[in-house]
Amino acid sequence: MTKFFSYTVFLMSMLMLASCTRNDAQREFEKEAYSFPANFTETTNQGVVQNLDEDDWRTSPLFQGLIEIVPPYPNPVLTSQNIQFEVNVTGINSVTGIQVWTELPNGRQQIIYEDFETLQPGLTTFQIDPILLSWDSNNSPEGARGLNRVYIFNANQQMISYGDIMVE
Repeated sequence: MTKFFSYTVFLMSMLMLASCTRNDAQREFEKEAYSFPANFTETTNQGVVQNLDEDDWRTSPLFQGLIEIVPPYPNPVLTSQNIQFEVNVTGINSVTGIQVWTELPNGRQQIIYEDFETLQPGLTTFQIDPILLSWDSNNSPEGARGLNRVYIFNANQQMISYGDIMVE
């Protein structure tokens, strides 16, 4: 009985330790995400990465092995183009919905894309208009220009990834 209890306590302790480590890693990931944008992953109109920013479009610890964010393209993007996003889901029923938003200079969050359906395994694509990154209420091209931090969450508000988009 004592041996069984010892194994049970050991296994529960290991499970809790692993859980704490994952939560700590997620908190650190989110702390990095909310820093100021700096640099961006440069991509062509066809999605070929020209210059990689190691900080952009990483998968958060909670979603590693379940989803991969392909760097959006083109980046930089003109205000007359759309930004193409590709999300590769590798798990079954692993990602419930997707929400893409940016934070405006006044601290307000602006949703630029959302879909609350469970993502199916494989590649999911969607586009956003870079004008939606505009900080002004008129959604002017001038308000969208510059380096913009974009966040990707699931429908439960758990951060999946983040990265920077340059609007020219």
